[in-house]
Amino acid sequence: MQLEARPHVHSLAIELTAFCNQHCDYCYNAWREDRGASIGTPELRTLLARIDRVIDAVDLEHVTLTGGEPLASHDLFPVLDHLRARHVRAQMISNVSLVTEAIAQRLSKHRLLSVLVTLNGPDAALHDAQVGGTHFDDTIVGIGRLRKARIAVEGSIVLTRRNAARVAETLALFRSLGVERVALSRFSPAGYSVKLARELTPSPEDVAIAFEQGAAAVREHRMRIFSTMTIPPCALDTSRFAGIEFQHCPIGTPRQEFTLGPKGELRHCALHRSPIDGAENVLDRAVDVARIFAQGDPHRYRAVVPSECQGCEHVSTCAGGCGAAALWVHGTRDKRDPFAAWGAPSGPEPRRLPLVG
Repeated sequence: MQLEARPHVHSLAIELTAFCNQHCDYCYNAWREDRGASIGTPELRTLLARIDRVIDAVDLEHVTLTGGEPLASHDLFPVLDHLRARHVRAQMISNVSLVTEAIAQRLSKHRLLSVLVTLNGPDAALHDAQVGGTHFDDTIVGIGRLRKARIAVEGSIVLTRRNAARVAETLALFRSLGVERVALSRFSPAGYSVKLARELTPSPEDVAIAFEQGAAAVREHRMRIFSTMTIPPCALDTSRFAGIEFQHCPIGTPRQEFTLGPKGELRHCALHRSPIDGAENVLDRAVDVARIFAQGDPHRYRAVVPSECQGCEHVSTCAGGCGAAALWVHGTRDKRDPFAAWGAPSGPEPRRLPLVG
């Protein structure tokens, strides 16, 4: 049966390269151990063919260029040129420590939707301790160069046990740099970071402290704060934090951002390891890209939830939290996201909160 129209896809994250100049403890890339050497970087012709295969199959809103570190890829600007020729808008996730004034000027010509930059503390000691090396000062300079080139910059703080209490200071630093929209993304173990899962995963109390500081920034400074990682209600009641925009896992919803990996594989999101419906290489003609997006596993994904979540009134939105983290840490999606499983009150049943709103 032929599909009548190209399926609509909100976003596609393209991992341009497996290489990164940082060594973040919280990195979700499975290849982080050897800096991506075992994965490598595809030839430009192959990379563009993969991108075209997806663009030709779906109605795509925009792409997110990521990695590794996209600025470490020689193919960044050829890919941006190609996307512009295909009339596809792009945004980028980068540590921006490699941004020169010349690079900022070149990026400005592509009218990126935004560049998302992470700062994990208000000073070099805290930030660099989590990203490895000495990158804090270069990241601050990079943000300034992007802003000078009139490129929209959004911030991110990866909330861990180490930095949750200092969110207010980090938000103040972002604000001083002219960055008013910031994601508070609680750490979710995947890939390399699984070995540090217990050390880094924040407790619900840690995250509550961070969100309280975020809500104060919304209230007092009119910053725009949002949370990208789902917060299971059995672990923390988010209605306490007025002004913060909370998001649920978008897999299987119209807001899903799929991932095109460096080997040409399609995955549910950047945190997931396995290809969707066996799509190990989108250039394989046996892979029906349009059908995967229109009728494939993403549409069945949310039907699988941890058995202990069955009957919870939040199950349709929460789905047990981050399924990718559950797979990485527990080896199965029949257990809750580690943030909820490790942080929820003890007892035979998870705490079930009334519906919010």
